[in-house]
Amino acid sequence: MMNFADHTNGQTEQKRKKVGMFMRLLQGLRRRKTVFVVALTVLAGFSQACAPQLSPQDSCNFVMSGDSQRVSWGPATPVVLYVDSSVPSEFYGAIQAAVVTWNQSLGREVLKIGGWTNSYPSERQDGVNVIYFNRNWPETQKRKQAVTTIWWAGDRVYEADISVNGNPAHYEYFWGSNVIPGRVDFESLLLHELGHVLGLEHPHVEAAGTVMARELQNGFLRRTPTPGDVADLKCEY
Repeated sequence: MMNFADHTNGQTEQKRKKVGMFMRLLQGLRRRKTVFVVALTVLAGFSQACAPQLSPQDSCNFVMSGDSQRVSWGPATPVVLYVDSSVPSEFYGAIQAAVVTWNQSLGREVLKIGGWTNSYPSERQDGVNVIYFNRNWPETQKRKQAVTTIWWAGDRVYEADISVNGNPAHYEYFWGSNVIPGRVDFESLLLHELGHVLGLEHPHVEAAGTVMARELQNGFLRRTPTPGDVADLKCEY
C-alpha cells in the first residue's frame, strides 16, 4: 500500500532539492560570466594599449587617412584601368599617352590600360577601375571637367573610377599635337585624373606647372609632371 501523503512530500522535497541545485548552478554561471566579461575587458584594454601607434606621415600631397597615413595602392601596382565604351575611340591614344607619362616619370609601371569594356555601365563600387565619358553631365556640375572617385580601407586604395564631363554644352576636347583654342586638352586632363587615381589630391599651394593644379585652361598643354609631382608620388611608389 502506498501512502500518498508521504509520496507527495517526497516529490516536494526532491523538487526543492532540484530547484536549489539549479539556482546554485545559475549563480555559478553568472559569476563565471562576470569573470569572463571582465577578462575580455582587460584583454581588450591590453590589446589597445599594445597596438602600434602610427606616426603621422608627411602628406606628400596625398589623400590622408584618419590615422594621418598617406592613402595609396601601395605594392598593388600596376593599377589596371579599363576604358568604357562611352569614351570616344579617338581619345584612347591620349589616355595611353598619359599612362606612359606617369610610368616613365616614376621609372616603373604603376598604371596600365586593360582595354575597352561595356560591362560596367556607371561609376560605382564594383571592384573594377573604369574611365567613363558622361554625356549627360548635370548642369549643376558644369564647371567640373572630370571627377575621380577612389575607395580605400585603412591607407590602401582598392578601386578608382574616372568620369569625364562629356556634355558638349560644357566642354569640348582636343588630342594630339594640334592645339585647338577653346577646347580642353584631353591628355592633360587624364594625366591630372590619373594622379588622383594614384592618391594625389589638389595641392594646397600650387607650384608653377604642377599637373595637379585645380584648373586646366582651354587650349593649354600640361602634359609633363614637374619634379615636385614626381617627388610626391615617389613617397609611395
